[in-house]
Amino acid sequence: MREVLLFSAGLDSFPAWHYLGKPPALYFDIRHYGRQQEIDTVQALASAHGMDLTISNELDLSAWATPQGDLIPFRNVLFAMLAGFRADVVWCVGVKGDHTADKSPEAFIRMSEMLTAFAGRPIRVDSPFWNMTKSEIVAWYLEAGLPVNDLLQTFSCATPEDAFAHCGRCPSCLRRWIALTNNDIAGHFASPPWTWDRIRAYYLPAMASGGYPPHRVEEFRRAMATVGVFPEPPR
Repeated sequence: MREVLLFSAGLDSFPAWHYLGKPPALYFDIRHYGRQQEIDTVQALASAHGMDLTISNELDLSAWATPQGDLIPFRNVLFAMLAGFRADVVWCVGVKGDHTADKSPEAFIRMSEMLTAFAGRPIRVDSPFWNMTKSEIVAWYLEAGLPVNDLLQTFSCATPEDAFAHCGRCPSCLRRWIALTNNDIAGHFASPPWTWDRIRAYYLPAMASGGYPPHRVEEFRRAMATVGVFPEPPR
């Protein structure tokens, strides 16, 4: 059965490549903001680790991309459709607690059913990490004896800065910092993620109102405790 991993060179997809036994990898250059940092990282990791990598430019979503690094709606549906031409199993990495419209266990089941119906053959869209948090994925990587330095070569930033890849001021950087910190790894960021003003303005109120799963709140608190900071939500 043919399989392919949708690869972004991130803190999730690089461990997933190891976890799944190093399957062929597919990166879609969708012309979004900050794409060059991703492409450079994808190519560097593929070269260093002998990865069977395809970089596809068949999907241009630049009309929907913004400098703020906003997620492009339905992009995972489009990725899965194009990957379905190449494989019977499409690995698209989601983690425990993901619940966006196009990245959740339920969404992937619906994608699998749709693609199977249209392709006339079974196509499965899935993630290997639905039962693991980002911190747990990093913990698995370390327990497998894989190099920390390789993990730090991954890229997880929605709004990269020219002089320093990880801005420390976007959701991707915050989640990266939490996962690394909870595994005693010092990440590199242009600005300390734990001082980002959106933590007080958005994340703390969302957590207080029950808008975040308990496991994410716990991992956030654990990481913040390492720097001796946990601001109270605004009243």
